[in-house]
Amino acid sequence: MISPDGLLAGLLAVLLGLVFGSFATAASYRLPRLLPLASARSICPGCGRILGGWDLIPLLSWLRNGGRCRHCGQPVSWRYPAIEATTAALFVVIWWRAGVDLGQLALLWLTATGLVVITVADFEAGIIPDAVLLVLAPVALGLRWLTGQDVVEALATAVVAMALAFALRNGFRRLRGYDGLGMGDVKFLGVAGLYLGALHMAGFIILAGLLGVVLGLGWRLSGRGATFPFGPALTLSLLLGILFPQCLDAIIGLLPS
Repeated sequence: MISPDGLLAGLLAVLLGLVFGSFATAASYRLPRLLPLASARSICPGCGRILGGWDLIPLLSWLRNGGRCRHCGQPVSWRYPAIEATTAALFVVIWWRAGVDLGQLALLWLTATGLVVITVADFEAGIIPDAVLLVLAPVALGLRWLTGQDVVEALATAVVAMALAFALRNGFRRLRGYDGLGMGDVKFLGVAGLYLGALHMAGFIILAGLLGVVLGLGWRLSGRGATFPFGPALTLSLLLGILFPQCLDAIIGLLPS
């Protein structure tokens, strides 16, 4: 049975997740298009009216207005409540996993927000924003330091991972005539190295590859072509590796010794 304090903490995680999810909806749209994050006001794409506070309450405004702009009645994309609800759910899972350590909790919540932004941006625009990776890199090092893990090893893992990914990218281009990995994917592997270190990188890469196969099949079956974004597979694999490292341990355990 959940205690009143636990219920209150869970509710706080939901509310913060909705707020950060609202930020993620804006960042995932604006960053790939080089639009300003802070100065631009939110407007309705139908009537062009600047949206006020009552229009921008995460999830609730969309539900209250029936998924439409309350000024002109034009439908508002489901991406907004979907991203906000997903981020809120991730915040609750992270709170459940991290417990009461506020430092780890804050860094993991920042991590989840960044991974949501990357996932949506790569799905919609085929871009992993450098700005998000630049934020996640120090977050990853801070998380390793707080949990007593080797920071130097993480830095070395990041360098090796990026070097190998870059070599794979160039080799694929020479053989097939096009890039098998984008530069955003290469940089992401470096950030993953900062989070996971050498111990879990093999499991992370294998899991990302398996998820990429599933994503690629779904992408083709939906008629979107042969080229698909690999970022969502990378983000899901990293998130699972951070929150449930035993998954990566199990994968590594299946490898021949």
